[in-house]
Amino acid sequence: MSGTRIHPRRGWISTALTLLVLVLAPTPSASADSIVQPVAADPSIVRASDGMFYMYTTADDWGDGQGVHNMSIFKSADLMDWMYLGDVFPDRPAWHSEGKLAWAPNVLESDGRYSLYYSLNDETNPCIGLATADRPTGPWNDLGRPVFCAHDVGVGGTIDPFVWDDGTTKTMFVGNFQGVHAIPLSADGTAAAGEPVRVADERFEGPYVEFHDGYYYLFLSAGNCCNGADTAYRVLVGRSESLTGPYLDRKGQDLNDGGGALILAGSEPWAGPGHNTVVSDDAGADWIVYHAIPRDNRDLPSGARRREGMIDRIVWANGWPEVGDGSPASTGPANPDTDLPVRVTLRADSDTTLPGDGGTVDATMLVEAPDDRPYTGQVWVSAVSPDNRTSDPFFGPIDVDLQPGEVLEEAVTYTVPGDAAAGTYYAYAFAGSYPDETVEFGTIHAVKSGDEARISPVRSVSLHLGKLAR
Repeated sequence: MSGTRIHPRRGWISTALTLLVLVLAPTPSASADSIVQPVAADPSIVRASDGMFYMYTTADDWGDGQGVHNMSIFKSADLMDWMYLGDVFPDRPAWHSEGKLAWAPNVLESDGRYSLYYSLNDETNPCIGLATADRPTGPWNDLGRPVFCAHDVGVGGTIDPFVWDDGTTKTMFVGNFQGVHAIPLSADGTAAAGEPVRVADERFEGPYVEFHDGYYYLFLSAGNCCNGADTAYRVLVGRSESLTGPYLDRKGQDLNDGGGALILAGSEPWAGPGHNTVVSDDAGADWIVYHAIPRDNRDLPSGARRREGMIDRIVWANGWPEVGDGSPASTGPANPDTDLPVRVTLRADSDTTLPGDGGTVDATMLVEAPDDRPYTGQVWVSAVSPDNRTSDPFFGPIDVDLQPGEVLEEAVTYTVPGDAAAGTYYAYAFAGSYPDETVEFGTIHAVKSGDEARISPVRSVSLHLGKLAR
C-alpha cells in the first residue's frame, strides 16, 4: 500500500461481551480461505443499483437453532467480506409441498426489478420456480406456480436453473445428471416457450454461461456434490459461438459426448469445488465464486455438508478460463478490485479459537484511502454474539481524514470472558457515518469452545448498520 501510515494514539480498546448460550463447532483450518461460512452452497451473485454485491444460496439447515434457511441472502461491498441478511422465503410458498426446499437460486436484475429462479426438487417431476422483488433483499413475491416442471418440457433433471437474457429473448439452462438442456422462455420469463436443446450429457449439473471475446462459455459441475471427503465434484467448461451449442472443449470434443476442459478440482484441504457463478470486479477481472467442503470439518451440526463460499480469479489464456493451479483458493492473495471510497480490513493477530474459559482476540484494523482520492468519514467496530445480538461500538466511532493512499492502522481487541456463551463472535469494522450509513466493512470471527455444537448466524448486525451505500 502506498502513502503514509497513520498510527493514532488510542491504543488498545477492550470490551467484554455478555452473551446467551449458543455453541459452534470448531472452525476448520481451511476456512481462512473461504469467504462465506458456515455454508453458501450453489451461489448466485448480482450487483445491485446501490453498488453492493448480493449473494443467494441453496436452502440449508445451518444447525443454528433457526431451522432451515430457505435460500439465504448475503451482502458485500468488495466480494471478500460478506454479511448474512436473511432468507428469501421465511414462509414456504403455498404451492411448495411440505418438506420441499428451494435449491440453486439464479438471480437477474433488469430495470431495477429482481428475478430469482430456483429449483424445487422431486424424484420424478422436479420444477423451476420464480420469485420477484423490487429490492435485492426482498420481500420476494413468488409466482405461485412453477415456471415449468420436467413433465411439462419432456426432459428429466430440470433443476439448477441459469437464465441467459440478451434483452430480447430469455433462455434457461437446466440439468441434473440427465443431460443439460437449453429451454426458451416466454418474454416475461414465466413459462417455457420452445423445445429443449441438449447442450451437455448426463455427467453434469449446475450450468452457468459466460460470454467472453466472441464465445459462450458453459461452466458445468460433475460428480457428487455432497459425498464428503470422497466427492469428486469439479468444474469443467466448453465453449461455443452459439448460445445453444455445440459446446466443445480444448481438444474439440463435444460436451454432449464426453468432452469438458477441467478448470477446478479438489485439493488436500478442500473437497468438491463446484456449482459456480462468475462475477466481474471494477477493473474488469473475472472471478469464479463457488462452494467447497473443508476436509477437516465436513459437516454442519445438522448433518448437512459444510459447503463454504469460495472465490478465485479467472485468467483468460489462449481463449480459455484458468483458475490458479486448478485447486480451491489457489489465486490468493489476489483480491477483487472494487471501486470503493475507502477500504476496510480486519486482520486477526492472535488465535481465533478460544478455550472454554474465554480469552482475548487481538486484531489490526486497516482503513485505506484510494490512491486517487481522499477519504473523510468515520470508522467503528462492533461485535455480533452467538445469540445474534450486536454490541454498541467497542471501538469508535472516530473521525478520519485520509489523504489519497494514506492508511490508518489501529490495534483493537476484545475479551470473551469465561462465563460468556460458547459460539462464534463476529467483529465488523465499518466505514461511513455512524449509525446511518456504511460504505465498506471488514470482518473476522473467533470461536469460543463449548459442549454443544451449534452455529451462530449474523442476522442482527443490521441493527447498527443503517443503510449500506456507495
